[in-house]
Amino acid sequence: MPDETKSKLCDDAIVAIASGDRQPLEVLYDHMARDIYVTSLAITRNHADAEDALQDTMLQIVKYASSYRKGSNPRAWILTIARHRALDIVRRRKPTIPLDEISLADESSEVNGELALSLLDDLNSSERQLIIFRLYEELSYSEIAKIMKISTFAAQKRYQRALQKLKKKHTGKENFQ
Repeated sequence: MPDETKSKLCDDAIVAIASGDRQPLEVLYDHMARDIYVTSLAITRNHADAEDALQDTMLQIVKYASSYRKGSNPRAWILTIARHRALDIVRRRKPTIPLDEISLADESSEVNGELALSLLDDLNSSERQLIIFRLYEELSYSEIAKIMKISTFAAQKRYQRALQKLKKKHTGKENFQ
């Protein structure tokens, strides 16, 4: 589905939710759940916490839909909420994880996702978010800037620095050719 169509559907759904109709929440979930989950997973680095953040985000959408401005960027608005929910979960997290909560991934796609995220281990949380937003979510620098509450220029520079950091760590080369 083209991004413009998705954006329009999400925009209309949020406006309808703000007027008290809960049915469009299903539309938002269908179109945004994966993006919310991936964003949350990049921050929490835990599948259960990412699922919790997804559910919290959906609840927050209902709660704050009236503050949404029709015609603005619904994806950025939703991912901002998701980012805040995921960061809240990380802040509340206990310093250790009980062994009975640790499980091995049983699906190859989950293992591949874990492997891809493990490559980002050398980055701090903010750098990981930038990489996920730009490469996976395919957000523009201005959308990233809005979500992370930084300037567009800062989003570009931080993204470039994060890529350089990964490149240097994983290839030993400092500059892209």
